[in-house]
Amino acid sequence: MKLKNSVVLITGGAGNIGSYIVDEVISSGTKEIVVVDNFFNSDKQYLENKNVIVYPIDISSLEEMTFVFEKHKPDYVFHCASMLIQDSETLPRKSMNTNIVGTFNVVDLSNKFGVKKICYSSSASVYGEPKYLPVDEDHPFQYDNFVYGWTKITAELILRSECKCDWLGFRYYNVYSDRMRQGAFYTQVFPIFYNKIKNGEPITIYGDGSQTMDLIHAEDIARANILGLESDVSGEFFNVGSGKETSVLELAKLMMEMMDTEVEINIVPQDSQKVKNRRSSIDKINQLISFSPTKTVKEGLTQYLQTIKNNDN
Repeated sequence: MKLKNSVVLITGGAGNIGSYIVDEVISSGTKEIVVVDNFFNSDKQYLENKNVIVYPIDISSLEEMTFVFEKHKPDYVFHCASMLIQDSETLPRKSMNTNIVGTFNVVDLSNKFGVKKICYSSSASVYGEPKYLPVDEDHPFQYDNFVYGWTKITAELILRSECKCDWLGFRYYNVYSDRMRQGAFYTQVFPIFYNKIKNGEPITIYGDGSQTMDLIHAEDIARANILGLESDVSGEFFNVGSGKETSVLELAKLMMEMMDTEVEINIVPQDSQKVKNRRSSIDKINQLISFSPTKTVKEGLTQYLQTIKNNDN
């Protein structure tokens, strides 16, 4: 295994995705795990009692990132640090500094310090509103997309044009887990629905409720990253999703069923969703690195509800 006895750097390692990658890397027998995270939209608790070295710095700071690379000389990098969708709309300059400048810093320093491979966390937001379903990796980018989308497109171009070491990019669909934060635009319905159902209050759904997400649990995302890093595949971008659509209405009804509480659903004729339908083609990632998601929406939702319930008590 490549990770065994290696030094691994994980940017954004306290986040919804990065923290699960930390968990996977810890079990792989690495020599040293280094996490860089500014804790803007993540949580230190996910790194507690874990054998990792943590630097609370921003990846857009070249001076601080150079210090980390010089001191630890990582063999492999999982680059997960990113501003989320809602935060990017509110703070576009910070989003550009993190998602674009920060990515350039990671790539440039990886080149200079001899990193063997980078696994980069991109997003299905590069596609914008799908022209066809399921969306494969050849689907065109949408350049007039919201801020988050075009920062991810730019970051992908940095990898393609500037990265001299091996690399893979993963275009995540709607990632959820009990560690997700409020800045995740599409999956914010999880805590909203949970609180309404728990309090017996009506749920408001914008549009007709038919808008869909391609839900993928962060544990599966982490496993895809590990498979990609351990593989000999390089210079490719992969969709990482379930390949299935779950409508907002279906999710609301499933949560009510699992919480054994039925509340009224109010349909409001305004669609707050940025993209109406999402469904990925995951043929490429399955064929090249043998990845298939294992956690169903019901299993992931069970885990989510149990954790939230425990935190409420």
